[in-house]
Amino acid sequence: MANGARRESPADAPVATVSGPPVVDFTSAATATLEHLHRHVGMDTWAIARRDGDDYVVLSALDGGEVGLADGSVLAWADTFCASSVAGDAPRFSNRVDEVAAWAHAREATGFPWISYLSVPLRAPDGRVLGSLCAGARETQPDPGLLLGEVELAASLLGTLLAYEVRLQAEARRAEHAEATADHDALTGLGNRRAWDAALALEEARARRLGTTASVLVLDLDALKETNDTQGHEAGDELLVRTARALRDLLRPEDLVVRLGGDEFAALLPDVDAGAVADLVARLRAGLRVDQVRASLGVATRRAAEGLHTAWHAADSAMYADKAARAGTAELATGSAALDLTSPGPGRVVGGAATGPHAPTVPERIEHLLDAVRRQLGMDAAVLVHLEGDAWRLQYTATGPGVRDPRGFACPREESYCQRLLDGHLDSVIPDARAHPATASLGLTEALDIGAYLAAPVHLRDGSLYGTLCAISSRPQPDLRQRDAGVLEVLAEAMSDLLTQEEARNGRRRRVLARLDQLHRDGGPRPVFQPVVDLRTLRPVGVEALSRFPEGEPAAWFGQAADVGAGVQLELAALTAALREAPEAGFLALNVSPEVASSPALARLLQGRRLDAIVLEITEHEQVEDYATLLRHLDPLRRDGVRIAVDDAGAGFASMRHVLALDPEFVKLDMSLVQGIDRDGTRQALTASLATFAQRTGATLIAEGIETQAELDCVLGLGVLHGQGFHLGRPRAAGGG
Repeated sequence: MANGARRESPADAPVATVSGPPVVDFTSAATATLEHLHRHVGMDTWAIARRDGDDYVVLSALDGGEVGLADGSVLAWADTFCASSVAGDAPRFSNRVDEVAAWAHAREATGFPWISYLSVPLRAPDGRVLGSLCAGARETQPDPGLLLGEVELAASLLGTLLAYEVRLQAEARRAEHAEATADHDALTGLGNRRAWDAALALEEARARRLGTTASVLVLDLDALKETNDTQGHEAGDELLVRTARALRDLLRPEDLVVRLGGDEFAALLPDVDAGAVADLVARLRAGLRVDQVRASLGVATRRAAEGLHTAWHAADSAMYADKAARAGTAELATGSAALDLTSPGPGRVVGGAATGPHAPTVPERIEHLLDAVRRQLGMDAAVLVHLEGDAWRLQYTATGPGVRDPRGFACPREESYCQRLLDGHLDSVIPDARAHPATASLGLTEALDIGAYLAAPVHLRDGSLYGTLCAISSRPQPDLRQRDAGVLEVLAEAMSDLLTQEEARNGRRRRVLARLDQLHRDGGPRPVFQPVVDLRTLRPVGVEALSRFPEGEPAAWFGQAADVGAGVQLELAALTAALREAPEAGFLALNVSPEVASSPALARLLQGRRLDAIVLEITEHEQVEDYATLLRHLDPLRRDGVRIAVDDAGAGFASMRHVLALDPEFVKLDMSLVQGIDRDGTRQALTASLATFAQRTGATLIAEGIETQAELDCVLGLGVLHGQGFHLGRPRAAGGG
């Protein structure tokens, strides 16, 4: 027997007694079981693995044969011994591996030196094959009948435990997705970018541990900019809300749907493999057409060797290929098309834990109040209806369990309860709407299944009418009285301040979006380029791209755009312009936020560029909680030659965290340290220490804001060899203007 192991008969083999660490989940059970089988059955190397598409993923391994198998190892499924056994082309056990023709390819592809081999399926209690328990040995193993009996018993126990844990993980996933609404997009109610990054990380960890699969869907609206331009941003918002509602309706409850920003949505689809993707896309396209949503779609399935973030990038590329194909042009696929600067999107967030408790938004507070009054009055739904031109629209809603949410429903003024109430033709309390002469024949009674109705008008603080607050029930409520309408009147008064605040915010948002609309029509941000020079020779080694706007400071434009959810779109437009007009002058430094840096959009913009001439300056002034996510997105670009710079070093804690976490090729000394440095010993000491740090880490230190010869001489004497500033060269357009 290999390794001197003793094989016992099934009668005296202590299968149920496992020494070592306690068995608390499938992972610990797998480890303990492999150790037990290795001791009592023999064989050199043991593994528990699952097929994931074209991959063979090792969940747990004991590599006594030292052939390189470990937890998380990934092989091509077609190259494995198990593939032939599962297909029925090879036996479950053989002690003459070289005589089994079906294993010839596996022997050559893996190089595993097995004389004996076994493979037993792991089955769920319902009979589904979840994976395999397999082992190989360098020596002949006698008496396969006894050997297989004990292995099959262990496989049965492990299959049951794996099925149970997969079910537990599905329940945990649903809880995670429900919790993800704490990080949500205020307009659509979907999860936002923070929720997306957190969900990807959790699902990736789950997939690696249990060998499960998942796919990623990316959707980009085709008509949001057109809608904003021709019908206004209110219509654009309605399109976004309609798209969110359609995706929720068309996908499964266990799928996480988020709005990544602007006109881009994404969905994480657990347990959807490559074989199901085509049907999913066809069903989505059909459903979106019914909801009058025009969009481009891309889907990709996780590969075990690459992970979900790579699948996200692949889905994003597929979406842009779909957009290009449907538009009949390849221009969109290169990212060179005009960018919509005005699409609202989530705030500037990089994945990771929230930095503080979630503060409820105004819509959340309104819906909380609506739900409280609905329960107080015992009604099926409470709604806040907004007067929009010639229609009343159900803008905020709270519904009871099992009640269809009517959010977004619109009704012409002349056909509405609300207008009749305000005109004095309808009471504020209607216990039986189907028996009331003023409402029995209204189409709205049937459309919303109204059996009873309460309402009160809602005004803003300036006295202007906002809409009506209504409570409805599908059944008549004969006990309703005027005092019940009084509850709504009190709530309407309480909502006045909230709605006034929200309307003011929306007004500011509309004004900012109007400015961005005009900027887009005028060609977008104008790039200028400031030289970065070698301080010893005063020769340029590269340029930094900066953005200029028709008026005001760039920081104000980017800040206001971020406040209304259009910061990413403005940043991408600035990057597009810089790449289009950049001069041939050494490297090109581009300012990017961590959110853009960890998005497929950046890789898309850089397609076809000489990446070894690109420097990305990470410009975030706040802490980034999840550097792992940021680095994961930057790694492929860095492997292809992109270099990283950390901006504003020495200006605060965040920039120094960037330096330590990102291992940049360039560290840019903040101009607050450089200006007046020739007259300030403290600035000189800090700069000298940063120069020493940069030298030891192999980074290049660049001093920003050099405006005098004295400052230049001082920083050069402190060991800073590169710099930029008005003394060395002012920002200019590519043509020199």
